[in-house]
Amino acid sequence: MSATIAIIISSIVILGLGSAIAFLVGKKQKSSETWIVGGRSLPVYVVAGSQFATGVGGGVLVAHIGIGYSAGWSAITYNLLYSIGIVLLVLLAGWLKKQNFSTLPDIFKNLYGEHRIMMSLVTILAIVVPFGWLCTQLVAFGNLFTEITGISFTILIIIFAAISLLFVLPGGLASVAWTDFVYGCFMLVLSIASGLYMLNMAGGWSGISANVPNNLVSFPEGLGAVGLSTIVLWIFAIFPGALTNQMSYQRIYAAKDANTAKRGFIIAAIVGVISGVWASFMGIAILSQNPGLSNPEMASGWFLTQIPTWFLSIYAAFIIATIMSTVSSAVQSVVVNITKDIYQSYINPDVSDKKLIRSSRMLSVFVIFLAILLALYYPKALGWLQATYAYSAAGLLVPIFLGFSIRRTNFLSPKGAIGSIVLGVAGAAVAQIIDTEIPYAVFGVAGSLIGFLIFNAIFKNETTKKRNAAKLDIG
Repeated sequence: MSATIAIIISSIVILGLGSAIAFLVGKKQKSSETWIVGGRSLPVYVVAGSQFATGVGGGVLVAHIGIGYSAGWSAITYNLLYSIGIVLLVLLAGWLKKQNFSTLPDIFKNLYGEHRIMMSLVTILAIVVPFGWLCTQLVAFGNLFTEITGISFTILIIIFAAISLLFVLPGGLASVAWTDFVYGCFMLVLSIASGLYMLNMAGGWSGISANVPNNLVSFPEGLGAVGLSTIVLWIFAIFPGALTNQMSYQRIYAAKDANTAKRGFIIAAIVGVISGVWASFMGIAILSQNPGLSNPEMASGWFLTQIPTWFLSIYAAFIIATIMSTVSSAVQSVVVNITKDIYQSYINPDVSDKKLIRSSRMLSVFVIFLAILLALYYPKALGWLQATYAYSAAGLLVPIFLGFSIRRTNFLSPKGAIGSIVLGVAGAAVAQIIDTEIPYAVFGVAGSLIGFLIFNAIFKNETTKKRNAAKLDIG
């Protein structure tokens, strides 16, 4: 049996399993509540599995193994920063569940009040990370499968993106979360299997370390082999980006209670760090075998060309499960923002449950089409991750967490949030354009903090008067 046929067969099996699960879940639960927040009833193992599977994605398979190839154990540092952000979200879980939120903009409405411009800006920034992740996954899939099948990068992306709709359309977040859980379990098993296979292929750890520069494999020095400037970028982009990623918030909303969300996220954070260890090891081991790759993100693709057909077919299914988990989650998250926070909130407030779901399904197709175009225009997996994280953090981190910290004061105002968002994004954009030595995300967060303090100070009296007037009307 040829490698291509074996890959096609394994792909059909794993995609068929996932789409069947999505169909069964969607058949049982058909409300908009199911589509948006999974019916608010997910058990701890589904919350943990879905959060893990969504967070791993093709970024680990391509970009993170590439980090391991070029910078040793540094992929652990990347994943650790993300996992710390996930754990910090646990601190908000009780409040988030109590408020019965559905999307990220709901947080701003609760903290700052109703304001159309503010809500529109937040909605756009809430879309940034999941949409960036969506493009990342398509790029990762195209890079890997072009290497092992010889099929055109463009054709692969189009086919995979179209198939992803089978996971989203049946039941929104409910179908996505349950397929994520099943795929997450499969991913853990194959990570162990591929790691053991690579260890044997490279002649054991002694054989690997003998062929790799010591600064990459030494511990803990290897955690910083990527360089201080890049780590600073990660600190101000990846870590804060994890705190502003709507896909994570949705899994808190979807948990059956706050304790379920907390336990699920702690489990996902631990497994996420372990996946960083795996990615670093795979990159280091591949470097020991082939140090001449011009692009570190092709390390995974090279590995696939070295393994026998039987293992390649299994590993191909692993790749598909990993990438599909994030693609389906990202599509659903983007669509929810547009349909709930824009369409239902401002265009058609009286929309029926049935029409809202139908609109969500139609929009899912459009989002996939747009992601295909952008992935083909800019096929850089790690670039998508860093840029989307940086801008999301620049606009949302300060107004969410500082706003939450002082939510019981009269200091907060919608215009203060707008000022924080605009100056944050502008600061990041200007710094990126002039190519500062300090990572542009730093300027974004700093600008957001300045905007938060200045504009809230200017408009706090206006907000206090409105609140007092509202109390008088109620009285």
